[in-house]
Amino acid sequence: MDNNRKKLVHAVTLPYPDQQWPKLSSDHEQVILSLLLPLLQPVGDFRRDHILRSKGKGRARKKNSIQEQCTVQEWMPDVFGHLTIGFNSTIRRLEALASHRQPPSPLPKSDVKRSRDPPAALSAVFVCRENLPDMLTSSLSLQVTTSAPRSTRARLIPVSPQSGAKIARALHQPRVGLLGVEKDAPGSKALLNWVSDNVELVEIPWLEKVSSSTYFPVSVKTHEITTDPKSKARKRKGTEMDVG
Repeated sequence: MDNNRKKLVHAVTLPYPDQQWPKLSSDHEQVILSLLLPLLQPVGDFRRDHILRSKGKGRARKKNSIQEQCTVQEWMPDVFGHLTIGFNSTIRRLEALASHRQPPSPLPKSDVKRSRDPPAALSAVFVCRENLPDMLTSSLSLQVTTSAPRSTRARLIPVSPQSGAKIARALHQPRVGLLGVEKDAPGSKALLNWVSDNVELVEIPWLEKVSSSTYFPVSVKTHEITTDPKSKARKRKGTEMDVG
């Protein structure tokens, strides 16, 4: 007999409509792979021939490994410097691009610290949503939208797990959740032109009309979860023992 009980959990979410992701047909995905993989292959070949995978020997070689990595990157294929490989590097790039689009400061120019030049813009961001937790990808379309004006906005391109595995193999990486390609990446012209012509832009209507007076009521999402009465009783018993 199943003694587990079900209860409802309520959580407040953003009141705005759900963000729509671009849809990609399987045929279009194959075309993109045929243009993307040759672009990435030189990076993977270089990694395979010159970079040894870590064997987890602890922190003793950490300093030397960092120095070796910096030296190796200098000899990487040119396209490597025009890619953001992985979740962290891609998100940092999008955030940096968005920060340079902030409204002008009302402070006098003498009091405003000059910021560095903005980083190179991304023209395409590839993501395998199935391989990443929802909490990591839920705001990705918003970050892409805020990173650049509509005329130069990157295309957000969802790919299947099978395609994600091929991208990782091409880069000689265990996995690649996110991949960004700069607009001037060497050898990327055919890929980026095709993507620009065939992949829709990310559209977030409420963000484009942020100055409007549209009212959005509070949104509450309800989820049904299963609880185990025994674990709850054990937790209560442990608390009583700690108090005693």
